[in-house]
Amino acid sequence: MNPSWRYPNPLVSLLARLVLGILAAAVIAGEVIVVRAARTLAQQYPEFEPLQTPLVGAAIAFGISVEIVFLITGVLAGYISDGRIFGKAALKLVDLLTAAAAFATIVVAFTLFLIPGPPALALVIIGGMALGSAFTLILVVLRSLLHGAVSMREELDVVV
Repeated sequence: MNPSWRYPNPLVSLLARLVLGILAAAVIAGEVIVVRAARTLAQQYPEFEPLQTPLVGAAIAFGISVEIVFLITGVLAGYISDGRIFGKAALKLVDLLTAAAAFATIVVAFTLFLIPGPPALALVIIGGMALGSAFTLILVVLRSLLHGAVSMREELDVVV
């Protein structure tokens, strides 16, 4: 059987990894900008200085979890092109991916209690929580589908 029809071209996998790397670099740049902007804003508005550390910490924690999601997605793209997506290692990576997405959602929920501002800002944060929750739940469903596929693959390997 020729498996080339089942897996994407290695060039597609390489391009996906390149785009994920660019996005990760953008997140790192965003984290640097947040730290610098927080310093400046704390000097301009001293009444908000006590919130600087927790909010910057939340922004960095969120950024790190997004970078983890990008990294794991890049590894899984390689697994797909190598034909190893239906293995136990991929299942563990999807578990980590789900945990990182859940952690990012929790960080967004945490900021709801810290950010002073207009009600519209609270609505944006609540929308972010809803989006993060939906993404995490979709990953849970996809993880269960992958788990079933891995089990079927193992059974077929035993039979063949």
